[in-house]
Amino acid sequence: MRKGALRTHSFALIGILVLLAACSAPAAPGASSQPPTATVAAVATPEPTLAPDAPCKDCWPLTGKPLKLGSADKRALLVKIDNVPLARPHYGITQADMVFEILVEGLATRLAVVFHSQDPQTIGNIRSARLADRSLTPMVRGALVYSGTSAYEMPLIQGDAANGKYIDLSADYTSGYYRVTFRPGPYNMFTSAAAMRQAIAAHGADSPQQVPAWGFLAATDHAPTIAGMSGGIAATELTIPYREDISLVKYQYDAETRTYARFQNNAGKAVRDVDAVNSQPIAAANVAIIHTEVWEVPQIVDAAGSHAHDMRLTGTGAATIFRDGLRQEATWSRASDTDPFIFKNAAGERILLSQGQTWVHVIPNDWETPSQ
Repeated sequence: MRKGALRTHSFALIGILVLLAACSAPAAPGASSQPPTATVAAVATPEPTLAPDAPCKDCWPLTGKPLKLGSADKRALLVKIDNVPLARPHYGITQADMVFEILVEGLATRLAVVFHSQDPQTIGNIRSARLADRSLTPMVRGALVYSGTSAYEMPLIQGDAANGKYIDLSADYTSGYYRVTFRPGPYNMFTSAAAMRQAIAAHGADSPQQVPAWGFLAATDHAPTIAGMSGGIAATELTIPYREDISLVKYQYDAETRTYARFQNNAGKAVRDVDAVNSQPIAAANVAIIHTEVWEVPQIVDAAGSHAHDMRLTGTGAATIFRDGLRQEATWSRASDTDPFIFKNAAGERILLSQGQTWVHVIPNDWETPSQ
């Protein structure tokens, strides 16, 4: 081998030895003994973007609000609350998910108040059940909370409960109700959600329940005309023509809070509805009007000789939805007593509701609800 070639190979060998020595040298104190690794930049997976008119997911089925740490598989409470002037103000009503206002004898109204996402410590005042409750309570997989009912309806409710349609928590045979001293009877019966849940457990009926979800928008900040409200007309005030002396209802829309303030007549004058528990006024996110057949029931008569009412709450019919300061004429449909109401506009598009409390008014087909 030539000298030049030998010198070249020697230099190469020396370089290899130096490199090996560097790789095998002990690590400096405190330094990692692991070999260096390549740094790979993390690629963030983009969150799926929901369409503005998408329905909510992971939300309370009767308000559309985020579920967070709550448990939506508990039973709802459908509580019968009196609505004559002597029974106002109501207690606990701002914590309700939904409120159904139903005609009763004398064309007064009574409330079927649904508590699911919140459990008030005070609820009142409690009054007797009506025939419509037999259709509304199964819809929310509920327990019916009431002070009793007519001799005609009592066996019907008891039969429903025996067939597993809902839980019967009549004050006639359920503990957890009490009378207050600051109101005259019969407007002084109260209870709490905790007491009623204890009663449900005593029935062995506190197993998980899948409450059917109504359709709610995922976004709180949304355009008013989306999700079935396209073509709706502006309506910031509306009237529901119950009895003018004690029951007539008006709503006024507040664009800043996107809610409807509720007013109800007492002695012919409008009074704003306020919850006596927390002094907060009613602030509905949605007002739904359901038109249907309503008829008198000869078997149920009050002391004044007025008949109770029954009504059709399945099938389909006309509806009017008030949301985001708009009025939308619609249709309602409901296949059975265990299904929620579904609302669609004239184009057949489903109307989604805003997150929050919904008031539902069931009125005769020929009644009109003026708005402006």
